[in-house]
Amino acid sequence: MQYLHDLIAPRLPRRPYCTDNLERGLVLRSPEVALAKNYLQLNPPILWHWLVFDIDGPMAALAWEKANVAPPNWIAVNPANTHAHLGYLLEVPVMTAPGAHDKPLRYAAAVEAALRIALGADPCYRGFIAKNPLSPAWKTWFLHAETYSLDYLAEWV
Repeated sequence: MQYLHDLIAPRLPRRPYCTDNLERGLVLRSPEVALAKNYLQLNPPILWHWLVFDIDGPMAALAWEKANVAPPNWIAVNPANTHAHLGYLLEVPVMTAPGAHDKPLRYAAAVEAALRIALGADPCYRGFIAKNPLSPAWKTWFLHAETYSLDYLAEWV
């Protein structure tokens, strides 16, 4: 899991939101503390490093194969119900801050929407808080460390 840790830790916000229980709410903590929680904020407020998809249903971990799309970098599965989060690491992060260029943001949103539809992912999930793939609460598969360009992901959808 060290490779996965090396992909996630340097890209975290300075003080990510995190929790062990969503019903108890979110707290801001240091990255070191947040990485030990079950849920965490992967993307800083002004950047998209990760596209994360929430798939609710049986065999959610295999949604990418069923949809015939690129394999995610990681899959975190809830062992109680087999619902999963799939994470795709972008080669170049997309700026979401006010004043950022509109075209890359719209392109990233279009690719994300097309992937969400192809995967059958929850359309209401916005990726703010994700299952922490480093948490022992989830069954996690780390598939690869390569990053994805938006153009490459777009070719799959």
